[in-house]
Amino acid sequence: MATVYGVNRTLKRAAQINTIEPEVMSGKVRWIYESYEAASLATGSVIELFGQNLPAEARIVDWIIDHDTLSGDYHLEFGTNEDADEFMAKTDCSSADKKNFTDDGVAASLGFEIASGDGQTLVITTSGASSATGTIKVAVAFVSKA
Repeated sequence: MATVYGVNRTLKRAAQINTIEPEVMSGKVRWIYESYEAASLATGSVIELFGQNLPAEARIVDWIIDHDTLSGDYHLEFGTNEDADEFMAKTDCSSADKKNFTDDGVAASLGFEIASGDGQTLVITTSGASSATGTIKVAVAFVSKA
C-alpha cells in the first residue's frame, strides 16, 4: 500500500505554490442562467448561450438543462463553439426532462477550464428529424478568479 498525492497536493508539498488558485479551492460558485423559446427551431441549429462568455480560466463545476417536449426524435448536445458535445453528447429530448451533469454529462468535462483570451461560447446544438417548439432552460455553475 502506498500514499499518493493529487496534482495540487504535490505542488504544495514541493513548495512550488503558496496558495491554491481560487478556481480550484475555496472559489465562490456562481450560477449563470439562460432560456430559449424554440418556435419551429430547425434541426441543425446552434443556440448561443448567455449575454457574455464565462471569464477566462473559469472552471465549470455543474450544469442543468430543463426542456419541454421538443418533438419526436429531437436531440440536443451541449458544449462550446469549439466542441459541440464537450459537456453532453447527443441526447434524446422528445419528451420533457431535466438533464444534468451527474446523469447526462461527459465525465471528462468536470472542471472544464474556459480558454484564456476570448474564451469559448457555450452552445446547444440541435439535431433530429423535424423542427422543435418548446422552452429550453440552462443553468451553469462555475468558479473563477474574478
